[in-house]
Amino acid sequence: MARKFAARILSNQQRRRRVFLGVSLTLALAFHACGFVPPPAKTSEGPGMSATSALSTNEITMPQEALATTSRPESSRWLGMTSLTAMPLMYIAANKGLSGSRAGKSLRRSTAAPEDVRGEVTGVVLPVLAALAGWLAIMYGIQHSLISVPFLTGNQYEYFPIIATFVAGYAVIVLEEQTEINKAATALVLGVLVWALVGTGVDMSAANFDIAIKETLEDVSEVVFFLLGALTIVEIMDAHKGFDIITKAIQAKTQKELLIIIGVLTFVLSSVLNNLTVVIVMISLLQKLVKDEDFRMKLGGLVVVASNAGGAWTPIGDITTTMLYIGGQVTTVPLLANLFVPSVLCLVGTLGYEYIQMEDKPFDRDAASTEDDDVPNGQAVVFWGGLFGMITVPVFTALTQCPAWSGMMLVLGLLGLITSLLHGPEDEKYSLKGALTRVEVPDALFFLGVLFAVGGLERVGLLKEFAVQLSALVPYDALVAIFLGFASAIVDNVPLVAAAQGMYDLGQHPSNDGLWNLITYCAATGGSLLVIGSAAGVAFMGMERKVSFGWYVKSIGPAALAGYFLGVAGVLGQQALGLSVA
Repeated sequence: MARKFAARILSNQQRRRRVFLGVSLTLALAFHACGFVPPPAKTSEGPGMSATSALSTNEITMPQEALATTSRPESSRWLGMTSLTAMPLMYIAANKGLSGSRAGKSLRRSTAAPEDVRGEVTGVVLPVLAALAGWLAIMYGIQHSLISVPFLTGNQYEYFPIIATFVAGYAVIVLEEQTEINKAATALVLGVLVWALVGTGVDMSAANFDIAIKETLEDVSEVVFFLLGALTIVEIMDAHKGFDIITKAIQAKTQKELLIIIGVLTFVLSSVLNNLTVVIVMISLLQKLVKDEDFRMKLGGLVVVASNAGGAWTPIGDITTTMLYIGGQVTTVPLLANLFVPSVLCLVGTLGYEYIQMEDKPFDRDAASTEDDDVPNGQAVVFWGGLFGMITVPVFTALTQCPAWSGMMLVLGLLGLITSLLHGPEDEKYSLKGALTRVEVPDALFFLGVLFAVGGLERVGLLKEFAVQLSALVPYDALVAIFLGFASAIVDNVPLVAAAQGMYDLGQHPSNDGLWNLITYCAATGGSLLVIGSAAGVAFMGMERKVSFGWYVKSIGPAALAGYFLGVAGVLGQQALGLSVA
């Protein structure tokens, strides 16, 4: 009894400590972001597409509310930049300060003591809910000038609570491992609260707000439906043991050999497939092939980097490249000629870094992947049909003008039809209905929340203003493009590219100009620097449950950074040697 009682005390104390430190870091980071509260530039209203439409290939515009601008201190710009770059450092500090939390968690589980429900409610749940309510009350008070903040002026009061809440929500997602708060739940709360603060505090008419939130939800839903379609297709392929076809064809004997094979295969596939689809397929393949969880997670992180690098040099490989292609900033042949070598250098730099660090030892194949079980009926038809269908989604989109999610749903429907003909009603394991029961819904909800929040920032013009302020801070256009790549690791790269399209005129920088090539490369590959920086990274984080923000920074970040800078050097080197194609 004494041991169980001590375990309950330890559980409550450690959870309170984790929540307290997490909230403290969140508050510090959010208030540090106070300097970057730029009111959007005054523009005319007009319909457009949200930045969160990460799969659409239509031309993207930046609708913003007509709001007056106000001056703000010059030093606040530096505060805004440091607040964004502080996120990884804050996480490392939190990891060190909470180094004992994992040991305590293990002790708590080893004792198998029953949870003191009443103590958890009164000691953890109620204080956290009270803190959330207090935060909202403070943010509401600031927005409506009920609370005076010395460093805010004019309508910066309207935008500070939105930015602070966004940073705070991202911080809680980052600290998921310490606070034990599910990231999908945090993302949903964050997405709704950002829009709630937009609706209650920003000078926007009810009609315009209704249009903005509906368009954002429509664009985010396209991403979610695309994700659900791709995940369900992969589940059907997996049920038919389709990935065994590939795993048996891979003859790698050592970890280094498998590293090269997986990296090159991902790079090639992502040049013709959507990055999100490639990551879903490759992570599913690795889960069937590699038994060692740590090695599998490492390869999964490198798949994210390779997929983003492979999508940078073709018009259909990455949404940001597609945006610049549609906008006329780049054209097909010069794009292929100018960015193929830098993209390969990015892959070489990333894989080379890990190749040097990795031990050349045999990798453990998953025993299930080598078993000669009975092959399900229609294995080859389902696998190759599903893979071919996903590859042809961009073609379907281009020919029919239908959105990408509809093409993915068409493939899913056809695959469901095929499996219905191949198997009887009693074989639900192989059917569309059975696959839907195995799909991880929290992954889609995490996407929904994060993209919904980012859409709120874009709709009020904060992301465009961020790019403008970055351009004002940095005197050289090349450095702006490089910093945009870093920024895309924190927020969605789609609105950043859309902002860059509005910042630079085609008259001053014509199509295939060196600046556009660098922006194209940096926007596509910069998202690899953090796991939350790209849709591919977020999907990887959802499919591998033990992947966290901090793990990615420590395990994949250095290799991704090496590849990123090697590719930048390739772009600049081509331009310096006069090898760029106009």
